[in-house]
Amino acid sequence: MRTLILNSSDIVEGTNNSILSYEFAGGNINLKKGQKVALANLQMYYSTFNITAANNNNTYNYTWVDGTTNAVTMPDGFYDIPALNNYLHFVMVQNKHYLVAASGDFVYFATLGINPSRYSCEINVFGMSVALAATNTWTLPVGATWVIPTNFIVPEINVGTNNFRLVIGFATGDYPTAVIAGVPPAQTQTPAFTTDQQFLSSSVPQVTPVSSFILTCSLVNNNYAVPNNLLYSFSPQGTIGEQFTIAPNQYVFIDVLPAQYNRFQVSFIDQNFRPVSIQDPNMIIQLVVSDIEDNLGL
Repeated sequence: MRTLILNSSDIVEGTNNSILSYEFAGGNINLKKGQKVALANLQMYYSTFNITAANNNNTYNYTWVDGTTNAVTMPDGFYDIPALNNYLHFVMVQNKHYLVAASGDFVYFATLGINPSRYSCEINVFGMSVALAATNTWTLPVGATWVIPTNFIVPEINVGTNNFRLVIGFATGDYPTAVIAGVPPAQTQTPAFTTDQQFLSSSVPQVTPVSSFILTCSLVNNNYAVPNNLLYSFSPQGTIGEQFTIAPNQYVFIDVLPAQYNRFQVSFIDQNFRPVSIQDPNMIIQLVVSDIEDNLGL
């Protein structure tokens, strides 16, 4: 039985660290029918972003109480729902779309949250008016160019047709569905609301589009799998930034594709057979290649 080890030095440039190419030091080798390949050990860091421009899931809009539409464009990264909420508030701070409490704390009027008991994401929008601001001693932030509305107005989260809707599990639409019209501060909202509004996702949130990695290898011919060069599949372990290890308790041997090789490739794809982007190149992949005599007892 032979052992092959691939590491970051084998990564193919320009593949987002998802393809490794191993060159046999002794030149060509001949793999014969009856030989098999298995994953022995894999160590890597969980560093695949879930929100990216390439995934088409990094943008949405919100409509502020003055009727303006404002874009939220997230830099590529890994965001859970609390992080999505934090970034929404970051954009609102940049736009000065908040109020300031007497304590100096910022008061936000739209949030993205989690409802664990419903396995859902929440959109919450909170109303403001001159009367509410006076009662709660809320004031405009320094430099704000909008004014507090006379009528009770809630902001709206606008979910577009891109893949962000899948991340939070909401259908394309406005939450709430309403129209803000008129000249501030006397603008109106149709329909008119008298209370804060809460919405639950209508489908299971797919916070990350990558639920599992498929490891393919150009040495193998897996007649029972699609793709037929599938070697092993696994789910990312731990949280983003953590190192994890995949070490099968028992080797899962796959038949080789008989041929003469001077190099071979190992690739990472996702559960939908799409190439994945891996930020951290530090990884070790250990494969074992059986000789024909090793398999006589199988």
